[in-house]
Amino acid sequence: MVGDGPGVQAPEPAPEVAGGAVAPARSGASPTFSVRSTLRRIVDCPTDPSLIIAILAPLAALVVTLYLVIPTVLPGVASWDTAEFQTVAPVLGTAHPTGYPAYVILGWLASIVLQPFGEPAYRMNLLQAVTAAVAVVATVGLVQFMTGRRTIALATGLILLCSQLFWRLSTHADPHMLHVALVAILFLLLMAWDAKRHSADADTLRHADRWLVAAAVTYGVAVANHSLALLLPPAIGLFVLASDWRVVLRWRTLVACTGALAVTLIVLFSELPIRAAMHAPLVYGHPDTWSGFTYVVLAEQFRGSLSDPFGDLGTKLKGVLDLLTGWLGPLAMLALLGFVTSVIRRPRYVLLSGLSALATGIFAASYANADIDRYYLVPLFVACTWIGLAAADVVEAGTRLAKLVAERAGAALPAGTGPGSGPGESSVAEVRAATEPPTGSPRGAIDPRPRGLLAGGLGLALVETAVGLAMIAGPLTVVSARQMPAGTGGGVSQAGQTSDETWMRAMLAPADQGGLPANSVIVGWWSVSTTLWYGQRVLGLRPDIYIVDDRTRLDDNLGEVQDVFNRFLGNRPLFTIRLDGGVDGMAALSTEYDITTYTLGSGVTIAQVVGRKGTQ
Repeated sequence: MVGDGPGVQAPEPAPEVAGGAVAPARSGASPTFSVRSTLRRIVDCPTDPSLIIAILAPLAALVVTLYLVIPTVLPGVASWDTAEFQTVAPVLGTAHPTGYPAYVILGWLASIVLQPFGEPAYRMNLLQAVTAAVAVVATVGLVQFMTGRRTIALATGLILLCSQLFWRLSTHADPHMLHVALVAILFLLLMAWDAKRHSADADTLRHADRWLVAAAVTYGVAVANHSLALLLPPAIGLFVLASDWRVVLRWRTLVACTGALAVTLIVLFSELPIRAAMHAPLVYGHPDTWSGFTYVVLAEQFRGSLSDPFGDLGTKLKGVLDLLTGWLGPLAMLALLGFVTSVIRRPRYVLLSGLSALATGIFAASYANADIDRYYLVPLFVACTWIGLAAADVVEAGTRLAKLVAERAGAALPAGTGPGSGPGESSVAEVRAATEPPTGSPRGAIDPRPRGLLAGGLGLALVETAVGLAMIAGPLTVVSARQMPAGTGGGVSQAGQTSDETWMRAMLAPADQGGLPANSVIVGWWSVSTTLWYGQRVLGLRPDIYIVDDRTRLDDNLGEVQDVFNRFLGNRPLFTIRLDGGVDGMAALSTEYDITTYTLGSGVTIAQVVGRKGTQ
């Protein structure tokens, strides 16, 4: 069993009675699972060869991801949603619907732990790189768990990492990266539960449902992070029933899973009303009231954004496949092969991953969002796992072919002259022992024997290494392109993007140092207001300036943009940053108000409202 170190004797299986039931343990016998045995396993873990070998690929994925991504992250504050999360998390406030409490709480903790690494905005961007590394590590662990092929699992993680979409979203604060990381962890927990439920070991089978409870907790965190997790229950439910439908009869397991999910959701979502009631520096809406809480959590603001999700499914599915093909290139064909082979060899994983990707992809194709590509991270992750599974199946097919050739060659040679007859040569039985999993191993479990170059069977090592290197070659060729500045032919790096930071500091500079006049009012819109909020609410710059956003107008009952103008004209210096179109855009406002250009000491300009047209 994976995790049992040298010198730790495996427990004897419990005796069976008629019908296959496990007989009760003898009176006075030590229980198989105990605190003492658990502590002994923990102590033995650092020296457990099988564990060390098992974590090599995930550890390598972690190091490579952080090494490549961190130099490309955004160095400071951004705009739009990114600036909002860079503001809300450090002050433990509440974000726009659905509130994202899991991400906000994690960001708040990260802003404390990562203090030595720079300002809060950069810490949130650094957290994004960490969550990207977790997603890659979980992907590697998942493929390794299902195949036992470490080289291929590592290559699969690197393919995900080097895809343009994934790396781009690894460079700046955004909860979608945490979402795909949690989904990967959830899939790994569910596959572990599936393997343990089909184990021949009585002790493993007895404690298998603990993995299902852990999956329930992980799913609760995912829901509290992003509402895209609400698309997963059909896939999860069908997977669980396909794996072990008798789980519906185990009421203790059902109660434990339901309770774990409920407690996780209650604890995390309680951040919204609690912090709102405490008047956190930045609160979206009024989640401290029941109507305000449901407005945020149920995303009532965005109800009209979903358009006919079940209409024209063929066109939507083709659009999703086109996007994935664009991100994966020729490897998309390998993903298709992995899907086909896994339908036969791993039907339950296809059920789980395929339905999750399909539901997420169709939803994204039906939803209006300014950066909708973020919603395709889960389909991209699923496609990458299928690539890894296809490669593992190719290795296995090659191994079987090599073994068949070896067996036939051995049968054709005279006795005493075949393989294994000379020093250092392997017999057919040795090759079989090196390439076949141990008898009685649960399906889907990691094979604890060393694989690849550390394993017996030169043919297996060569095939796995060749396939793994071929998979890694693709990602390695695009690393230099990805490290180029965003928008330059495949580049995604945000390392040189400081324009938002420079603009924010110019706007919020002290009045006697070329900044806006004292007690100014800025009527802005979401994309720029969030940047100003970061400077004011997190860095403490210019608290005398009143920043009015479209959301602020609703929460503070200020009325329309024109009402705000009329309220402050003649009382406080009034400035505005609006889009051109719409009834409250700059074009329309210019017909009602005298608007001039105001130049700050740094040379940055902003529109100033100096009066109503037709008045003295």
